[in-house]
Amino acid sequence: MEKNYVLVFDEVIVKQLKKAAKNGNIKEILIKMFDKLELIGPNAGELIDSQLFIYEIKAKHPPIRLYYVPSKTINEIKIFEFEMKTSPEKQNRTINMLRKRLSKS
Repeated sequence: MEKNYVLVFDEVIVKQLKKAAKNGNIKEILIKMFDKLELIGPNAGELIDSQLFIYEIKAKHPPIRLYYVPSKTINEIKIFEFEMKTSPEKQNRTINMLRKRLSKS
C-alpha cells in the first residue's frame, strides 16, 4: 500500500489525539480514517465549505467527524480536529470555528 498524501496535524488535534489514545475503540477508528486519507486524499470525505476547502470524513459507530483541508499545490492534508457528533448545532459551531481559524491564516 503506497501512501499518496502526507498528513499534517494541527495543534488542536494533537491534544485530542493524546486523549483519544486512552480509548482503544476511538483510536482504531481514527487510524482507519487517517489511512484512508493517506491513500485516497481529499476524496475520502465530503466537501463542506467550497471557498475554504474544508472537508469532513465521518464514522457512524461511534459518530466521529474529522475535519481537514487539502493543500492545493502539494499532496498534503492538514487535519484540524475531530469530534463526537452529538447535534447539528455542535457541528455548525465547529465548522464556523474552523472557518474563522482558516480565514486568519
